[in-house]
Amino acid sequence: MTKCYLGIGSNLGNRRENIRRAVEFLKEARIKVKKISTIIETEPVGGPPQGKFLNAVLEINTNLKPRALLDTLKSIEEKLGRKRTVRFGPRTMDLDILLYDGKNIKTKDLIVPHPRMHQRDFVLRPLKEIAPKMFKQEARLVKTIKEMNKLVKQLRRQDKSIGFVPTMGYLHEGHLSLIRQSKKDCDVSIISIFVNPIQFGPREDYRQYPRDLKRDMLLAKSAGVDIVFCPEDKEMYSKEHLTYVNVERMGNVLCGVTRPGHFKGVATGVAKLFNIVEPDIAYFGQKDAQQARIIEKITEELNYQIKIKVMPIVREKDGLAMSSRNKYLSFQERKDALSLSETLVKASDMIKNGQRSINVIQAAMREIIERRKTAKIDYISFMDADNLTPLKEIKGKVLIAVATWFGTTRLIDNVILQVR
Repeated sequence: MTKCYLGIGSNLGNRRENIRRAVEFLKEARIKVKKISTIIETEPVGGPPQGKFLNAVLEINTNLKPRALLDTLKSIEEKLGRKRTVRFGPRTMDLDILLYDGKNIKTKDLIVPHPRMHQRDFVLRPLKEIAPKMFKQEARLVKTIKEMNKLVKQLRRQDKSIGFVPTMGYLHEGHLSLIRQSKKDCDVSIISIFVNPIQFGPREDYRQYPRDLKRDMLLAKSAGVDIVFCPEDKEMYSKEHLTYVNVERMGNVLCGVTRPGHFKGVATGVAKLFNIVEPDIAYFGQKDAQQARIIEKITEELNYQIKIKVMPIVREKDGLAMSSRNKYLSFQERKDALSLSETLVKASDMIKNGQRSINVIQAAMREIIERRKTAKIDYISFMDADNLTPLKEIKGKVLIAVATWFGTTRLIDNVILQVR
């Protein structure tokens, strides 16, 4: 039989009785329930205003294949009165496949490991309770440059290749996909968790930026990280810090217009991290396309012997690009934020069908976003994807980039097209 882990939750009706009945239905389906974690009460994540959940994790043994198991879980949800009306809405029963025999499964309606389990404390806490061996060996936490330098020298003496993923923490599936690629490519995988103060403007969210090191350490280990570099601000920048890296012109377009100095801070922080970690390969996501291109530029022009890998955008099931800032969104703002990916699909389709007028495509994109009541457009831009200069005609390697405020949260998204 196959060992699996299921998430179970309820926030409608008699919540505890719903969970008890779901367990009985699993047994009736010849699924052996081996362990049940402590049931915990948690706040709902996303969705409209609603009551608190009771959540737990189950360890089961089953002969069912993944698709058959999913169908069985949906059937049990229906028996217990679940109605799928609003995304992330209240429900009598929620059953999810978290892990299936250590396999990676990706189909249209089933992704295992569950793509959001690493973001959910109400999954990680009970999972750690009933499967502690999964979390027994955490990644090594390093807080000083001196210790990091020492470790890097040891790895070099052992002829180990180093993969590096710079992050600001509050890890999500986008970060984890970069880490998994590093694990494939390199002997040792290192991430940094550092909310870089010099890339935030005076009215930006540096103080409020989400931080949860304990959670991030669990996620890092789950993705296979070996070392987590998490320095304090004062470790990276002295009070007399005077040296900065600035990529002329590239940092002054797109996000650089409304965030002056942001990319000087990014480039300086990343350059310092490269000098400290000395990776063979560094991984960045395409969602921050301008940042990724600037990093490629400093790597080339400052003669770093580092390969930069820019990996595809990781999206939620409904198309929203994953971001640590998504947690700030209200239910309505979260719905409205889908307009970002919708505009990019619209633009791509128009270009595919022969439209080449930037003004016409921008107008169609703007119309989609402006229908959303919480949205305020920062920019919709068509740029040369290599040199980040504005395009006069849609031709070559085209970056279509969008930035929009939803309430007080600013989100970005983009697509890169090769157009003849």
